[in-house]
Amino acid sequence: MRTDRTAPDELAYYWPETNLFSALAQDFAKTGQLHPEELYLILDWKASRARTHHVHRLTELAGSFDKAASEIATDIWKADTPDQCLGVLMTKWGFLLPTASAILTVLFPDKFTIYDRRVCKALGDFDKLANWKWSDKLWQEYQRLIAAVQSAAPSGLSLRNCDRWLWGRDKREVMLAELGV
Repeated sequence: MRTDRTAPDELAYYWPETNLFSALAQDFAKTGQLHPEELYLILDWKASRARTHHVHRLTELAGSFDKAASEIATDIWKADTPDQCLGVLMTKWGFLLPTASAILTVLFPDKFTIYDRRVCKALGDFDKLANWKWSDKLWQEYQRLIAAVQSAAPSGLSLRNCDRWLWGRDKREVMLAELGV
C-alpha cells in the first residue's frame, strides 16, 4: 500500500474495511496523505461497479489519478470543519454523497457515516439525498442522518458500527423476506 512501511499481507485486501481501513485512517490523521492505492480501495469498497468511472473522471480533473489522490488528501486535510471536508469532495471533486461520505467515513469513522441505501431503508428516510448537490441544506440533512443512525442502533456502538448494524438489519430482513420467513 504505502512505500514507507511494510506492505500488508495480500489477505488484508480481501476485506479492506476490517484489515486496512483502520491503519489508513490512523496514517491519514498523522500525515494528511492519501495514496492512490488507498483511494482506489475506498472507491472499490463503496461501489466496485463505479470505481473505473471515478478513476477516469479524477484523472481528467487532475491530470493523473496519483495527483488527484494527493490533492483530495490535501483538500480534506486543510478543511477546517467536517462540512468543509464533505463540501470540497462534492463540489471540487464531483462526488455525490454516497461516495464522498464513504471516503470520509474511512478517514474519520467517528465523525462521518456512510450514506447507503440499506441504511436509509432501515431508517425509512433519507433516500432522497443520494443525488443532491452540495448545500447547507444537504449538510443539515446529513447531520440529521448521523443522529438517526446513532439513535436507531443499539446504544454503546461506535458511529461506524451503528451504520453497520443498520445495514445488517436491512440485509437480514431482505433475506428473511426472500426465504418467506
